[in-house]
Formats: sequence, C-alpha cells, structure tokens
Amino acid sequence: MSFENLLQRLQALDAVLSSEGTAKRISAAGAFAAIGEYKNRIFVDGLATDGSAIGQYSTRPYYQNPNALIGVPTGGVSPQGRNGSATFKNGKPKKTRYLPGGYAELRELTGRQSNTVDLNFSGSLERSVMVTQTDSVASITYTNEFEAEKMEGNEIRFGKTISEPSEDERQIGINAAAEELRTILNEID
Repeated sequence: MSFENLLQRLQALDAVLSSEGTAKRISAAGAFAAIGEYKNRIFVDGLATDGSAIGQYSTRPYYQNPNALIGVPTGGVSPQGRNGSATFKNGKPKKTRYLPGGYAELRELTGRQSNTVDLNFSGSLERSVMVTQTDSVASITYTNEFEAEKMEGNEIRFGKTISEPSEDERQIGINAAAEELRTILNEID
C-alpha cells in the first residue's frame, strides 16, 4: 500500500470515527443489547444490581380497595371483610377486601408470584424503561417521572441499589458497542 493510499484510508477512518452518526450507532447498539438483561434481572429474576434478591413482599394484613387497582385483573379481589362477609350487618356492601396475608396475598389473588420482589405488578414500571437517545449518547432511562420515583422509593424501601446496571449488563453493552464498531470499520473497506 502506497503512502498516499494509506493517508486516504486514515482520513476516511478519521471521518468515520469522528462522525456523530458513528457515535450514535455504537451507543445505541450497547444500550439495546443491555436493556433486555437489565429488565430481566429486575422484573423477572427480582435481583438488585449486586445480584442479591431485592426483598420479600409484605405479609402484614391490610385492606385493599379493588377499584384502586389499575392495570391488573381484579376478579380475585372482590370486597370482603375480616369475617369473610361481603356486606355489613346493616346489609350495605363492603368496598374493600381484607387481606390477612398482606401485599403478598394481593399479588397471588391477581395472578402474580409472591416469592420474591420483582417490581412487576401492573407492568407500568417495566414499560417505562426504554432506550433513549440524547445527541450521540443512548441511555437506558425511566421515561415516566412517576415510575422513576416509584423505582427510587423501592430502592429506599428495600435498602438496595436496583436501577443501576450490573457489571454483567455493562459488559454486554460494551461488547455490543465494540462489535458495532467492528461492523462500521468493515463498512469502510
């Protein structure tokens, strides 16, 4: 290869590597590769960033209004008092359901698992996690402010870091970004 050909190749390489489009592609590849593992860790496996279980659902008894449940099937959560009756002594219908097994029981009545915290009740928290792009940087972001606050509250409540990517998730993103860079470099030829 002549010096002039080498110089042209280096200039082409510089143009590609300094391009905002290249940075966007590499960043997006890393984020999209990591988001699946990220969501699976939190919303399926119920694990904190360090790989430990997020926690256990409460079994403290409480009353739940079935009308307040949004985005979940409520067939198993019909009004019922402590005594098992759906009406008061005066015949008026009750509006809440007594749950002696606490939130864990509510999850079971709505068809959710209750063995370990997976932060997936209605699915709204998981749906708010998306890859977003700002300039040339792609990020895994909570796109709904209310859901982001819900995640922060759960981190405080369980005393665990949950929303930060794990080292494995970071490495998956890095590997995908490196592979995308190799693909881009091969496109120069």
